[in-house]
Amino acid sequence: MKGMIILVVALLIGYAGFTGMKQFKTNGDFAERVVHELNFVDENSMDSVKQDLVTDAKKLRIDLTPDNIHIKYEDTEQRTEAQHLVGNRLDVTFVNKLVTITVDYVQPILGIPFHKEITQSHIRQIQAPRKEPSPEMKQLLDSGAQ
Repeated sequence: MKGMIILVVALLIGYAGFTGMKQFKTNGDFAERVVHELNFVDENSMDSVKQDLVTDAKKLRIDLTPDNIHIKYEDTEQRTEAQHLVGNRLDVTFVNKLVTITVDYVQPILGIPFHKEITQSHIRQIQAPRKEPSPEMKQLLDSGAQ
């Protein structure tokens, strides 16, 4: 009888471990999809990005609705390291947006619901600085165009 109990407990622990590892991989794969979708967010595409995430979640067997996806697309003064270096050297400013996607969902393990949250963000440059040519350069360009 003791041997049977030990076998059942070992099987339960093994199944729970296998299910936990599978859910861990699923979470990682879905987090990668969220990072991928950061590149497609703008003022007009938030609904389509939400729908794409719902579709990706369904493929990974995650039950998700668009109401559980929160997208922010807001102005930011933050700059990337490259922008910082170039901006200081050339004395130019960049226009950036901070894109943040937060996804809340429930993932059951052995019938016990666990709440998961994935938050990913990215700084996107929406306008590159343009340096005005010097008056001499303008004159040279104007004379060459004639």
